[in-house]
Amino acid sequence: MADFTLSKPIFGGKQPKTSTAGNIAYALFVLFCFWAGSQLLNMLVHAPGVYEHLMQVQDTGRPQVEIGFGVSTVFGLIPFLTGCMILGVVALVLRWRRHHR
Repeated sequence: MADFTLSKPIFGGKQPKTSTAGNIAYALFVLFCFWAGSQLLNMLVHAPGVYEHLMQVQDTGRPQVEIGFGVSTVFGLIPFLTGCMILGVVALVLRWRRHHR
């Protein structure tokens, strides 16, 4: 079996320098990806028959479900932001613990 050795440690050593502009650009890129994904999902949900065609279900006897803006915010945006906040707190705690060793 082949043995791979790395000249530099993967998880140790000096951290690479990051720029604020690079971090902002990356955050904007991620936000754009989330926006584009939400637009695609929105088109999929609101296009007549596309979801049924993709799922190959032709059941027209099902009731139409209309979700309002408030309901989608409560059950969509708030859990997403809460999860991001929890991940951010965990990342800050881990960074603080590594910094204060």
